[in-house]
Amino acid sequence: MSNQLPEAGTWTIDSAHSWAEFAVEHFTVAFARGLMAGPSGTITVAENLESSSVTASIEVKTLNTANAKRDEHVLGPDFLDAEKYPTIDFTSRALRRTQKPAGLFKKKTEGFELDGDLTLHGVTKPVTLALTPRGVVTDTWGKTRFGLTATAELARSAFDAGEFGHVKLESGGFMLPDTVRVTLEIEATREEPADDEASGDESATAEAEAGETEAGE
Repeated sequence: MSNQLPEAGTWTIDSAHSWAEFAVEHFTVAFARGLMAGPSGTITVAENLESSSVTASIEVKTLNTANAKRDEHVLGPDFLDAEKYPTIDFTSRALRRTQKPAGLFKKKTEGFELDGDLTLHGVTKPVTLALTPRGVVTDTWGKTRFGLTATAELARSAFDAGEFGHVKLESGGFMLPDTVRVTLEIEATREEPADDEASGDESATAEAEAGETEAGE
């Protein structure tokens, strides 16, 4: 269901179905875009939702801009320096609910903001992700899945990756601005206990109780 939130528990990011996308203006008239594949990590959903937490990481070398020469440049020392800094890492610190306007005569929609520390290009800085839950389902193999979209704007200069291309244009703006828009599409799964495991737990509990009764006698 699209408005459903995940139940409390530990959820694993499904790396095969999760992505990170970036977009940056190019000469003010268009956008250059890139995609990173395979984010990994854990989402811990707490009974008190605001106490939930996230740890996640992505390999920089998965970046693809659909242009081999540009990929080589972005992965090189002028930008991400993937050889020296192979991962981008995120650890959350706080989650809070937000209300988003939905237009005239429409109800506000609920969203979330997630504060955390992002380590990129060897620099760790606080960032805030705007989260939009996308629902919870049971897939065809019996796994429970939920999805969310996270967005943020990052300043390249904050992570010591903002010098290249930050050249003023006579018409205004920059060849490449400092700000980069980031969107993450995350899908996570939680394994449900198998029936035989549940039965085993129940049997172990019964045996323990029986042992305590005999000891008492």
